[in-house]
Amino acid sequence: MEIIKRRISLAILVLVTGSVHAQQVIVNTVGKDPFVGKTSEVVYKAKEGTWTFQGYNNAVIKTTYKPADYSKNEQISDAVINKPPVVGTKITVAASQTVEWDNLTSVVVQREKFYYKTGKEVKVKSAAYFAQGDTRGFRFQLFDNEQIFGGGERAVAMNRRGHRFNLYNSTSPDYGLGAENLSFSVPFFISSAGYGLFFDNPSKGYVDIGLTDKNVLEAGFPSGELTYYVVFGKNIDEIMANYSSITGRQPLPARWVFGNFVSRSGYRSEEQVKEAVGKMKQDNFPMDGLLFDMFWFGDNTKGTLGNIDWVNMQKWPNPKQMITDLRTKDNLKSVLITEPYILQNTKIYAEAAPFLASGADGSPMMVNDLSYGTGGLLDIFRKPAQDFIWKSYKKQVGNGVSGWWLDLTEPEKHPAGMMHNLKDYGVARPMAADEVHNVYAHYFSKMFFEKYSSDVSDQRLFLLNCSGFAGSQRYGVLPWSGEVARSWGGLKSQPVVLLGMSLSGLPYIHSDAGGFAATEGADPELYTRWLQFAAFTPVFRPSGTTLEEPYKSIARNYIKLRYQLLPYNYSLSYDQAAWGKPLMRPLYYYSFADSVALKAEDEYMWGDNLLVAPITSQGATARMLYLPAGKWYSLANNSVTDGGKFINQPADIKQLPVFVREGGFVPLWFSKDTIKSTESFDSKNITIRYYPSTYASSYAWYDDDGSSTRTLERADYELVTFKGITAGNKVTIDITTNNPNQYGKKFKRTFKFELPVALANQATVNGKPVDAGSFGKQLDPFQQLSNEFLTVEFNGKPVKVEITLK
Repeated sequence: MEIIKRRISLAILVLVTGSVHAQQVIVNTVGKDPFVGKTSEVVYKAKEGTWTFQGYNNAVIKTTYKPADYSKNEQISDAVINKPPVVGTKITVAASQTVEWDNLTSVVVQREKFYYKTGKEVKVKSAAYFAQGDTRGFRFQLFDNEQIFGGGERAVAMNRRGHRFNLYNSTSPDYGLGAENLSFSVPFFISSAGYGLFFDNPSKGYVDIGLTDKNVLEAGFPSGELTYYVVFGKNIDEIMANYSSITGRQPLPARWVFGNFVSRSGYRSEEQVKEAVGKMKQDNFPMDGLLFDMFWFGDNTKGTLGNIDWVNMQKWPNPKQMITDLRTKDNLKSVLITEPYILQNTKIYAEAAPFLASGADGSPMMVNDLSYGTGGLLDIFRKPAQDFIWKSYKKQVGNGVSGWWLDLTEPEKHPAGMMHNLKDYGVARPMAADEVHNVYAHYFSKMFFEKYSSDVSDQRLFLLNCSGFAGSQRYGVLPWSGEVARSWGGLKSQPVVLLGMSLSGLPYIHSDAGGFAATEGADPELYTRWLQFAAFTPVFRPSGTTLEEPYKSIARNYIKLRYQLLPYNYSLSYDQAAWGKPLMRPLYYYSFADSVALKAEDEYMWGDNLLVAPITSQGATARMLYLPAGKWYSLANNSVTDGGKFINQPADIKQLPVFVREGGFVPLWFSKDTIKSTESFDSKNITIRYYPSTYASSYAWYDDDGSSTRTLERADYELVTFKGITAGNKVTIDITTNNPNQYGKKFKRTFKFELPVALANQATVNGKPVDAGSFGKQLDPFQQLSNEFLTVEFNGKPVKVEITLK
């Protein structure tokens, strides 16, 4: 039967039943009798190529096209980790010339154009292949009101429609709003129509989202496998869960990642390090990490990249002892910067030469336009090159180094004529720079993650990396937003940059708090506003500067607030590791129905319960912001505001507008001693602040030892679930745990339940009245308010708490 000459429809869905078992079914061979069975893929043979469709459990459909005249179709991205399962399939050719795969998720083919459906609803319409010169790719028709989000690091509006982006990791020094192409390009996009699109091709491509044709999304590539995934979901939460189920989720970071990092543009000696740490302690700033910029491996920025060792032993007389002292005396973990270039005349250049990327003649290709000097680029795709460079890194791990800071890994300079050897990954031919550029940093992260897993005992990897690709999250990458200008324009760009990356599957995106590139004079107001914003981002890493009062005290208050929120923030890491949820979420994360929320680009949700509205305008003493429907409590003073509208919120220099959703639980860390670092965190004594609501709500607080690598795998953790509701003047809170067996004579938890309303000093626990001594007040140093609380002991058994309000 000449199916390819007829108008046909192909629909692919998952069935529970099936009578035939086949790994592959060719649509062209199906006649009047339906095919019912189990398959791993369905193939449609067209005149000029072959289409392959594979389903992932009713949530994802993979589509691959192999043109007959196309040879550069290697898949090197490493983005997708799960292979399509063998699933029940039904294919029917009816009188209407339709072939279907049941009714759940489907793809319909009509003259080599594709329609992707969930049930009867078309989600993606008229997807088609195109070839133009050396570029090949896909075009998708967009619905009239469809909005497109994601795509990696872009300092433009969250709705990417109307833009054409390069799919090429690149630096943009001193950028602000309007910078379209930055260091972390991810070809994953989310549509307000209820689907995601992931183009699994890392070559130097582009995506045009309605710029050339307002109703067409076009993605083109010069080489590589031509594959895309359609990811279904009724909202962003479901789409992210399904996308991360195939590309992986971020492993739990160490708890100290949520602390404060001491950093500046290079400490030149051990004495400078001691001086900086001493000043931070003197000024009563808590801190957890210290970042060593370039001068740890050389006295100059010129000619030193690639040393990967302490060079000037007069300035660094005993690095191992220094790192040990920082850890044991100050609870500071040391993080070293490193780059992928190895310059001529450095300590290891001669030994490194065989492992550098080559030119067409096979000899190491020199990069001559680096601002740091002339040298080669490590060919990270070669296993021997990985082993070689790891020796230097492992030596520093042996010195006590706790983390790494990978810079210039886009790579910043990557000549088109440079060739890479991917034979260790199954590619026989040398591959040009533009074919592998976007996954260079990804493979660098992969190398670190795998080496740590095999060579470093039970230590969660700390890995800053400026660049990467889809899937880099599963190697523990903590990306930052590049060389953003230290200006108000730079600050204005950060909410959309960080949210865009969050919706691209990279949940720990953050900025150089305060800005990186100084385009204006010192501005303490700008720096303070940036730190306030950064306190509610995944990693708090300020660019060092000197602050005078009142700015110093304001900065200190927000840093201490971040430590206060440690149990809430750390729980967000579980939400990512378990379900793929980003830490920063747009207001429309759970629903596209609120058209006003869809336009809110300079405010966001920090987890499910906190709404953050950064101040990004100089001299502002208030700002307009949108609160979605429901009641919202001010984190600063407990006042209540009805949502579903815009409000003009006062915000002098001391205030960042942060609101808590009604029904929200926020676990807090208060300590009778001064908090100096996360090392003193005591999870047995936690304050749980509940913001009353007449609607039932629940919250799961996550806790583990904060450092071991296999806590989820071993189920060596606890989720304490709180369910709350308010009826009249009575608040009811139920407490349960997933891990009651850890409780006993030597272990229990004490929860202080705080409410931002007055209590009547009447309560019951499991129906029994509590005595007056269980009530109290404690000062919140951030709010400067004394909040009433009820103390409840928890021993792992279910508890029902009923609290009477005044």
